[in-house]
Amino acid sequence: MSETMAAVERAVRFGIKINKNEEDSNKRVTYLYDAAGMIPAVMDFVEGTFNYGSWGNVEFVKNNYPCMVKFDGTEDYRLNPDNYELKEDGAKSDITDIYYAGNAMSAFKGGWLCQYETATDEYIIWSNVKYDAAYNAYHRTGKDGTLNAGFYRHIYTPSLVENVARSLSGCQTIGDMTAEQENEACKANGDKWAMSSWWEWNYIICLLKIMAKTDDLQTAYGTGNSRTGQPADTGTLNDKGQFYGASDFRTQVKVFHTEALWGDKWERLTKLICADGIVKVLPYGEPNFTGEGYTDAYRYMWNDWRYGYVDKTVMTPYGRLPISFDGDNHKYAADYGAVDTEIVAVPLVGGSCGSGLGCGACVCLCYTAGAAIWFVAPGLSCEMPAAAEQ
Repeated sequence: MSETMAAVERAVRFGIKINKNEEDSNKRVTYLYDAAGMIPAVMDFVEGTFNYGSWGNVEFVKNNYPCMVKFDGTEDYRLNPDNYELKEDGAKSDITDIYYAGNAMSAFKGGWLCQYETATDEYIIWSNVKYDAAYNAYHRTGKDGTLNAGFYRHIYTPSLVENVARSLSGCQTIGDMTAEQENEACKANGDKWAMSSWWEWNYIICLLKIMAKTDDLQTAYGTGNSRTGQPADTGTLNDKGQFYGASDFRTQVKVFHTEALWGDKWERLTKLICADGIVKVLPYGEPNFTGEGYTDAYRYMWNDWRYGYVDKTVMTPYGRLPISFDGDNHKYAADYGAVDTEIVAVPLVGGSCGSGLGCGACVCLCYTAGAAIWFVAPGLSCEMPAAAEQ
C-alpha cells in the first residue's frame, strides 16, 4: 500500500458546509464526514462553564496546551491548564516574570486544512493527514518551507518590555506602533519568533467554527471585552481553563488557551496583503507589508472603501474573505468587515474593546502598515520543531 493510500485510510476529517443563502448563522452550517452527528461545543454563560459537546477528545483540542517557551524556541515546561500561575507539576510558574528568558505560549499541534466553495456552499474541513492535494498546513510551515509539528501562539496579547514584544501576565498590551515596528518587536525575541500570521489566525477560526457549528462565534464562545472602550491588562483569565467567555461585553474571551482572540484590541497579521484590491498571500518565507513576492488569492471588483456587517464571503483555498456588507450582527457571517481597495492594506482581525457585536471572525482590510493606533496590537508566534513525518 502506498503512503498516500495509507494516510487516507487512517484519516479523520471534521468538516462543515455553510449554505451561502441561509441567513440564520446557526442553520446555515451542516456537519460533514466524521463530524456528522457530533454535538457542538458552546459556552454556558449561566453556569460559567464551557461545554465541549463531542469535541473534548478530538486531536486538535487534546493537543492544545499552555506552556513556557524559551527565547531559543525550546519548550521549557507546561503550565497547569486551569491555573497558569502554576507549572504542571504544581510549582510556581514564570508567567509574570519579565526577566524570564521566554514567553507564555499556547501550543497547537498537527492539522491540515481544506477550504473551498461551490456556487451555493462554502466548505471548511480539518484533517489529521494530508487527505489530498487540496489540504494545506500553512499554519505550521516554517520560513524555509519545512513542515513543523505545530506552532506556538501567544497566550496573552503582547506587551512591550525593553522593545521586545512579550507574552506575559499582568501587563499592559502594545499599542501605537506601526506594522514594521510590531514585526521588529516580535522578532526581537529570537530567530524562531515572529508576528502572528494570517495562517495561524485562519486555522484557529476554522477550528472554532467547526466545533461550534455556527458562523456566530460571539454567541457560541463569548462577546469578549468589546464595549468597555478600555483594553484589559493581560492575565484576567489565568484560572479559566482552555475556553471561557461571557455575554456581558466586558469579560475577555478565551479560546484554545488564548486570551482575547476578539475584543480588547485588533490583532494585526502578516502573510496577507490587500494591495489596491488584490488580496495576496505568502504561504511561507519572510513576510513584508507590500505584497512583493506574494501569491494572488482574490481580486475585489470595486474601487472604494466598503464596510459593515458581512452577508457574503468568498471561501478561497487561502481563507475566507468578506465581499458584501449588507448583513446583520446575528445573521449570515454575524461579524463586521471592511475592505479599502485603494490602499495597500494589512489585515486587522477580531475587533476591539469598542467593536461590540462586530467582533469575532472579523476581517478588516482598510488600514495601511503605517497606521499606529492605540487599539491595534500584534500577535506573537514561535516556530515549533519540524514534524517527524513530512
